[in-house]
Amino acid sequence: MYYEVYVDVLFVKNLWMNAMLLFLAVWKAQETVKISRILMAAAAGSLGACVLHIASARLSGIHYILGTVILAAGMTAIACPGRKHFFWRMFSLYAESFLINGILRYLEQFYRLAGVWFAVFSSISAAVIMAAEYIWNKRKRENERIFSVVLYHGVCHMSVKALYDTGNSLYDPVSKKAVSILDGEVLEEVLLKSEKQTLPRIVPYDTISEHGILEAYILDAMELESGNDVQRITCPMIARMPNKSRQYQLILHRDLLSS
Repeated sequence: MYYEVYVDVLFVKNLWMNAMLLFLAVWKAQETVKISRILMAAAAGSLGACVLHIASARLSGIHYILGTVILAAGMTAIACPGRKHFFWRMFSLYAESFLINGILRYLEQFYRLAGVWFAVFSSISAAVIMAAEYIWNKRKRENERIFSVVLYHGVCHMSVKALYDTGNSLYDPVSKKAVSILDGEVLEEVLLKSEKQTLPRIVPYDTISEHGILEAYILDAMELESGNDVQRITCPMIARMPNKSRQYQLILHRDLLSS
């Protein structure tokens, strides 16, 4: 029993898959995608895969596996020449290959994937994986900007959910202090429970859609908690939120985490 293998078809098939996998691995690492390097790496990997396939009858299992690892390392080195995060990129390449091949194996139960259909469904699989990774990374970045904040003022201390907003550049025009924005009801509760007299300040604000003035107060302190890290800020300036937020009670100023 024997199988006929067309080397040209094998080369093109591997070239297509390698190019997609390398693109996904580079994109996942959030690096600049250089098409020329990806094509060079894909072509080298495809040529190596053809050689391995032809020589597979004379190679033991361990030598064949070693050959595939060397191919993956070579493709990674050509596509991303930097040494930093080399093994992570190589791991990503294997992970993407595992996912796409798993999807294609599943689809082959219903339809034989060959020729143009292989290219179409493999491309769709890559697009699905890219979309899933984009959503995952977006949610991860959003979670990194969410903090648990404890406000201290007088005898009152209150926990609120806060968003670190790089778009909040509001400053007090007199003291030049960074101004965070707190939900009005929460601010009223903090001032009431603090049992101390606090004079308001007026801070003008201007956005694309509106402008006006905000009522602001200087609290005693606030602590930002993210994981195991806690940052204490003394005498923060907090303004009343002009509109009620549905998600976050406190919008942190963009300079607070670097202060």
